[in-house]
Amino acid sequence: MEEQEKFLEILGGIKDIAALQQNTLEEEEIKKYLGNMALDNAQMEAVYSYLSAGGIKINRHGKTPGIAENTTPESRALYNRQLYQHEVDMLYVPNDNELCNIIKNFLMGEKTFRDKFVESKLAYVTECASRYKERIAVTNKAISIDEVISEGNVGLLTGISIIEENRAQYIKEDGEPDYKAVNGIINMEITSAMESFIDMETSGKDWESAVLARANLLHEAAKYLTEKNGNRPSKEELSEYTRIPVEEITKIMNLSEDTKRVALS
Repeated sequence: MEEQEKFLEILGGIKDIAALQQNTLEEEEIKKYLGNMALDNAQMEAVYSYLSAGGIKINRHGKTPGIAENTTPESRALYNRQLYQHEVDMLYVPNDNELCNIIKNFLMGEKTFRDKFVESKLAYVTECASRYKERIAVTNKAISIDEVISEGNVGLLTGISIIEENRAQYIKEDGEPDYKAVNGIINMEITSAMESFIDMETSGKDWESAVLARANLLHEAAKYLTEKNGNRPSKEELSEYTRIPVEEITKIMNLSEDTKRVALS
């Protein structure tokens, strides 16, 4: 967990540096800043995608076409989004059987399958982000879909790291992977990262939508934990899984009960 926090701190520093350089970075710069993290090629590609989706142009030794220096910030963001989407679209999407095989080998510690697992989920991150297009914070341009995708990618990497640190928890007694648990934690971390970002950036301006989204997140978490454990989870278990404080869970549940009472009165 300490290494994850260090990684996120470095990423934040890289974004700050980019802001001082008209949101442009050289590939070698990024590698230098992340030199002590020992990231493999797939992880570096995830970092490049994260930065690009956040509106940062990365000069990669002619590997990708450039964009005119006098381009407006909006056009530059659109260019980076289209470039990122193109890169995601070019990735091979495994079918269900292939994905199960990827997860199985990933849990066995095979590094190449870890990379494939990350790649297989990038399109899902974009799909999740598209659900936020109607959020007030997005429609009033307080935040962009690019930023939501960026945070979702961070959530994806966080979920992968959590599974790596606790492999045994995701392998059933018969030796087979617990596919529901693996996908559940990945999907939850992606959603949580996006929600946390929106909450932080809007500072209550999108309160109603944020509460509804958190309620939906709690509903999905409760559904998943019930299927996994055979009984309804406690508030403490929901808090541990979603990282939403118990006090906030209680308030959301109380709001839901108040809504029911008003509807029935």
